[in-house]
Amino acid sequence: MNNSCILLVLTEIFLLAACGQVEEARNSYTAISSSAKAAKQIGQALEAAEKRRTMRAERGDTASLNYKELQRYLPGSIGGFLPVGKPEGESINMGGISYSTCEQTYQKGNQHLKVQLVDYNGANALYAGATAMMSAGFSQENDEELMRGCDLGVAHVKGWETLQKKDHKASVALGVGDRFFVAVESDGQQDTEFVKQVARNIDLQALAKL
Repeated sequence: MNNSCILLVLTEIFLLAACGQVEEARNSYTAISSSAKAAKQIGQALEAAEKRRTMRAERGDTASLNYKELQRYLPGSIGGFLPVGKPEGESINMGGISYSTCEQTYQKGNQHLKVQLVDYNGANALYAGATAMMSAGFSQENDEELMRGCDLGVAHVKGWETLQKKDHKASVALGVGDRFFVAVESDGQQDTEFVKQVARNIDLQALAKL
C-alpha cells in the first residue's frame, strides 16, 4: 500500500474513532490494509479528485461556500418530516484550512431525521478522509449492521450506506463532486431506502457542478 493510501486509512480511522466508532474504525483498517484492490481503487479516486480540484483552482474557485449559502441546499419538509427549528451552520478558517458546514433536524411523530452538508473546498485532506471508504469496494453485513458502498445514479456522486439493524437506524453518506460531503440519517427505519430518497431530493447535480 503506498503512502497516499496509508494516509487515507489513518485519516479515516481517526475520523471514525473521534466519533466514538472504534469498532468501525478497526473494521475499516482490517478491510483496507488487507486489500490491494481497495488500495488501488482509493488511489484512483484520489487522483480523480485531485484533477477536479486543479480545475477549480484554475478558475479561481478555492474557497468554500459561506454556510448561509450552503443552507439553501437543505431540503424543506420531506416524507412527512417537518423541520425542527432553524438550520445550524458555520464557516471555519484555521491554519490555511477552511470549510463550511450546515445541518437541519426534522421530526415526524417519534421519528427523527438529520441532514448535514459540508463544503470541503478549502480542506481537501479532510474530504479525502471522510470519503475514503466510498471508493474501497468494501462491504460488511452481520446480525447487527450492514455497511456498503452505494450508487444513487448521479454523476460524480459516490456513497456509503449503513443500517443498524437492531436499533433501526439508517444513514447514507455521499461524496459529491470531490468537494461536498452529504450525510442523511434517520431512526425508525427497516432499510436505507428512505435516507437515500432524502439524499436524492437534495440538488446533488447542482453541487457536483460547483
